[in-house]
Amino acid sequence: MKKNTSTFLTVLLGFLLVFLFWKLSFIFAYIFISLIFSIILSPINKKLISYRINKTISSLLCLLIIFFVVISFGFLLYPLIYEEIKIINSNLNTNSFTNFINQFIYNTNEYLLSYGIDSQIKSDDIISLLPITSFTTLFDSIFSILGNMFLASFSILFMTFFMLRDSSIIKEKIHNILSNYLTNVNEKMDSIVFYLKRYFSGLGLQLLILFSCYAIGLKIFNIEYALAIAFFAAIINIIPYVGPIIGFSFAAIIISSHTGIDLLPGILLKTFILFSIIQTADNFIFQPLIFAKSLQVHPLEIFIIVLSAGMLGGILWMLLAIPSYALIKICLSGIFSNSKDSLK
Repeated sequence: MKKNTSTFLTVLLGFLLVFLFWKLSFIFAYIFISLIFSIILSPINKKLISYRINKTISSLLCLLIIFFVVISFGFLLYPLIYEEIKIINSNLNTNSFTNFINQFIYNTNEYLLSYGIDSQIKSDDIISLLPITSFTTLFDSIFSILGNMFLASFSILFMTFFMLRDSSIIKEKIHNILSNYLTNVNEKMDSIVFYLKRYFSGLGLQLLILFSCYAIGLKIFNIEYALAIAFFAAIINIIPYVGPIIGFSFAAIIISSHTGIDLLPGILLKTFILFSIIQTADNFIFQPLIFAKSLQVHPLEIFIIVLSAGMLGGILWMLLAIPSYALIKICLSGIFSNSKDSLK
């Protein structure tokens, strides 16, 4: 009887932990992101401490460095991107989009009729399937998004501060926990830090290259709002495989809303070719260098992991899927190596 009760309580506790993790996934994401920042900033923090600077002050200085870098990029990009998004929001209206659909359907019917095909395509049928009103309300939620970003930023910076200041204490506690399951704990922890540093350094370089390529290409084609489209496409590209599709869809919507129907096919074709070339270079040059070599993860693994993360937790989980998987993989490799040693 006691054994059955114990088993039931264990299973119940397991389900409770899974439920809590599901509901508090954003908090775990904040913790993970803070851990990443603390790893990246740890060399600077150690250097400051070596100059006999107090740990609290050195940690604050590290946060100020991040804040300064982010603000610098913000001041550089915000005015232009804000103005472009503002113009896009004011011009992106239901009537212009409806007129575009009507004209497109009319031309399609006339084209099919010239070949003796009597098409019954109606614009109302197409429009009824499209969430047109969502286009005009898309940018209305920006302030809500900014509010959530402020909360997330404050939480992450707060956690990062204590992870930097008390890094030795946290590392000692993690070491004590993992030493029960792993041998060479320090080696495993150093390996995790090494691979995460390589991953995020490469990721930052990848985003810069993609933004430059998109911006230059779109400017060459004289496409309006080139920098806003390039910025969005580069950032959303963080999500492997799915990100480029979202980026091109965003570009197609913006271009379609500001281009005459006669010129639209050619411009969309140029944009598609541009995105295809950049993504081909990214998939065969940038991503293999960053993911496959830096984290020693096969592209098929990446695809399955990202797809599963998206189905479970949406975009946030997709963003954190690859570094989390790499971290877990390193830990599990240590556990299995211990098991093999014990069997011998």
